Amino acid sequence: MAEIKERLREALELREMRPADLCRKTGIPKGAISYYLAGKSVPRADRVHLISKALEVSEAWLLGYDVPAVRTKE
Repeated sequence: MAEIKERLREALELREMRPADLCRKTGIPKGAISYYLAGKSVPRADRVHLISKALEVSEAWLLGYDVPAVRTKE
């Protein structure tokens, strides 16, 4: 199972976004995004939802599960 930091980097690259762009889209502080990318912490469920929605990826995929990355409609 992949780590969230790896999936987060992959999703940012896929969407051609920078961490600062993700901060603006989600309202999550820059420091928190930096911690997630460094693997120092894991986002809470509400933040996983915000991040996955902003990056248009599945929450389960973002968490490292072996599922398609494509986000299904809500």
